[in-house]
Amino acid sequence: MKKRRMTFLALALVLALALGACAAKGAVGDEAFDVNVAGGYGTEPATEKPGEWSGEEAPGLESLTGTQKPTTLSEKMIYTADVTVETMDFEASVRAVEDMVGAYGAFFESTNVSDLSYADRTYGSTVYRTARYVIRVPAQRFAEMTEGLDAVGSVVNLSSRAENITAQFYDTQARRDAYGIEQERLLDMLARCETVGEMIEIESRLSEVRYQIESLESTLRNWQTEVDYSTVNLTVREVEAYTKREEPHRTYWQQIGDGFMDTVEAVGDFFKTAFKDLVIALPILVPVIAVLAVVLLLILRSRRRRRARANALDAAFEQEKD
Repeated sequence: MKKRRMTFLALALVLALALGACAAKGAVGDEAFDVNVAGGYGTEPATEKPGEWSGEEAPGLESLTGTQKPTTLSEKMIYTADVTVETMDFEASVRAVEDMVGAYGAFFESTNVSDLSYADRTYGSTVYRTARYVIRVPAQRFAEMTEGLDAVGSVVNLSSRAENITAQFYDTQARRDAYGIEQERLLDMLARCETVGEMIEIESRLSEVRYQIESLESTLRNWQTEVDYSTVNLTVREVEAYTKREEPHRTYWQQIGDGFMDTVEAVGDFFKTAFKDLVIALPILVPVIAVLAVVLLLILRSRRRRRARANALDAAFEQEKD
């Protein structure tokens, strides 16, 4: 009976020691966790002395500009189209472009409309007018506008492209936010600095940070404008006849016939142009031809006189011999 009692006492003592060791281990673990949350890497929370600054960028700038982004991002797409339109009624096409811009809530970023110059009108050279526009249209109506350009004239070229700037946009936005955090910390440190040297150093870094923030915000605004308003580079050309659109898969003999007709048309255009130039130049050619004719007549008359004089001398010489 006495042996059993001693055995129970020994087991209770071992159990009590084991429980005490586990409790001590848990307390140490909890303390270490609290320290890591508060201070990071040391055994004590990281603290800053008032007014102390090392001159480096604020912590967290690299992490914010890395892979950390919002979980849901809206796509940032920039759409651009290059369009060439031919027209035989230039004024009507220009009015149609202006009407489309108003109807789609767009605006002209730049406009350049060429007209006939004085020399072109005076000397009869055929110079057709051209209008070039850079139009900014709301992105949601970009496709609708490009598809409706048939109302302006005959579309001979239409190419569009899309640029995805989602990654660049949010990376730049994260950098801007990180600099904003650094700016707040610098302002707080500036309020707590104790020496003039520290104040000058902090203000120098603060000026750099503010410059970076303004530059990044300007970039973001420009990008957002390009995302919200797509670009249409439109060229309207005045022509005498629309460009022929060849049908695909034409036969060998059809190609020969097209080439022959193109050659006949080119020869006809050459003679038409030559006749037009001749008629245009008549006011200059007539006086020149008249002067040349008078000079030619004088030359011929002089030759005749010399020839008659020579013949008379020969006849007189023959008479003397006889």
